[in-house]
Amino acid sequence: MEKPPDKQIAKLQKIIERLSGGEIVQNRQLKTVLGTEGYARYLSDCEYQKHLRAMLKDKPDEIIEYEQRLKAATFAYSKADYKSQKGHRSAKKMFGASDTQFERLSEYLSENIIGHPELEAWFDRSLTKGFGDSFGVSPDGFPQIITSKSLKNTGGGYSHYLRTIREVKLDAVNAALFELSTPEPEAVIEKEDLKAKLKRLRKLSED
Repeated sequence: MEKPPDKQIAKLQKIIERLSGGEIVQNRQLKTVLGTEGYARYLSDCEYQKHLRAMLKDKPDEIIEYEQRLKAATFAYSKADYKSQKGHRSAKKMFGASDTQFERLSEYLSENIIGHPELEAWFDRSLTKGFGDSFGVSPDGFPQIITSKSLKNTGGGYSHYLRTIREVKLDAVNAALFELSTPEPEAVIEKEDLKAKLKRLRKLSED
């Protein structure tokens, strides 16, 4: 078996140490250690990140509508909860009103979003429903939009693919190091699987 190019591996490891330590690594330095093919993949990943961020700033109408409905239902629930803690008789009626809003929100998800992968990917969790075919009648039962600043936002969806430039650089160098250190068929298969996933994601975002 051909011995791995130790000098090249050492250079890649050094770049990883610098990036992990917060140092700036210029693109020209990356191009030197990654080679033509590796650097081309890195540039492609950078372009994809730009595309993804631009897409996340342009929400579909269905997602904007969901956000507005969730905000209104959550506000109604919070007012009812406040009145309940204060012992006001009106709390029961207010909870009834917020329950209705959440039930309609659940219907909106079912009728307009569930079953559309390009829309489901805007949420921080799976939209698979629980028992009773409902998300409940409180804010805790409903998924958040991945761009939401709510503490309930658990990430996921399109946001799972977001990377900083530093992370993209690290991914590129780690991939190059992995290829040199593990020239096994499994490595090629894993790489092709990742490319297929990214291709499907691009297609979803373009639909």
